Amino acid sequence: MKKILIIGCTEVTKVVVKALCNDITSAGEICIASLDKSECDVYRKKYQGAPVRITTARVDVTNKQGTMMMLSITQPELIINLTPPELSLTVMNLALEIGADYIDSELFEWNSGNLLSRQFENFSNFRVKNLTAICGCAFNPSVLTSFVRLASDTRFDEISSVDVLETNMRSVAEVTDIRDIIESNDFKAESERVITLQDNEKVESDPLSLKTEVELPDIGKNTLYLLNDPIVEDFAMEIPEVPNVRYFSTYEKKSDETIDFLKKIGMLSTEPVEINGTKIAPIDFLAKVMPMESTKSVPQGMSGSGVLVTGKKKGEDKTYFISVSSDNQACMENNEVSVADYFDAMTLISGVKMLCRGKWKKPGVFTACAFDPDILLSAMRKEGFKYQITEASPLKTDKEKGDK
Repeated sequence: MKKILIIGCTEVTKVVVKALCNDITSAGEICIASLDKSECDVYRKKYQGAPVRITTARVDVTNKQGTMMMLSITQPELIINLTPPELSLTVMNLALEIGADYIDSELFEWNSGNLLSRQFENFSNFRVKNLTAICGCAFNPSVLTSFVRLASDTRFDEISSVDVLETNMRSVAEVTDIRDIIESNDFKAESERVITLQDNEKVESDPLSLKTEVELPDIGKNTLYLLNDPIVEDFAMEIPEVPNVRYFSTYEKKSDETIDFLKKIGMLSTEPVEINGTKIAPIDFLAKVMPMESTKSVPQGMSGSGVLVTGKKKGEDKTYFISVSSDNQACMENNEVSVADYFDAMTLISGVKMLCRGKWKKPGVFTACAFDPDILLSAMRKEGFKYQITEASPLKTDKEKGDK
């Protein structure tokens, strides 16, 4: 049993707290902390009769002195970081100072240069202190790469390509200011260069430059587009024997004339400028003067995710699709979150339990793909997770079919 600190109140937090506060084999005590303590208190009151004690705290992780004071009181052995990805390094450094293991669900700035997310800059620091950091422990990439390693072990002698296919799975964050809009997956998709692996080489291309029509189990036919996604990093780092990797997803165009204009004149810049002796980033100024009604669009219909794996077994060409799918309305009714958030939460919960039980204890910074895939998938099956494996055909895009 570990003393666990959860930093951040998100949709994923709902599911994680519910699971851990009833698991005395993993958690001895849970502290939930965020900028708004009242959000944390909701969970403390809701689960006050649970076997695991819950406490709450207010924390601003950018205020190191105040945060270290809170950490000295709570003395966590494991920090679950659910803050925005740009705060990952800040929270990782706090874990190093207090001597706690660390886990988060997103890879930060993974495509800047060498395909390594910024969290891996701390590898030697965690190794020296005999601490473990697990980064990007969400359904994508953790479970999807585990699917591929499972297929490699059981169904292939060699794998030539993997196409990651997702429909209705790119999570939609709650929109409270203009920063949430420009950081949304669909908004960034239009301008973010796509990185794929071709013959083990990093190749860049334009977003939405390829599309494909696919029939997904339990979902039906969908149009998927080539987009950028950090799962490519996990393949390059942990499964280098797979030479070709692409990511395709459904996509809804997000264009706004006002935001396009603000971007053109530099008002969306994150670089601080000095005004009358005060430094402020233009985007932070806009966030203050352009308040927005808090909204969160909940995906409708079915969501699904999987990997289309092509290779050879005993000299024969083989392709399998390993996938999961679920209905968003049913998921909201049962779990109060969307399918994408629920799958991410289940993955994170399983990762936390593996850390608490010592099965993922390894000094340094890693993704879940660095460990035996059976460990993660077995843990998720115990949480009720089910997936299916079907025979399929290799993916053909519009250009590969010769369409104009």
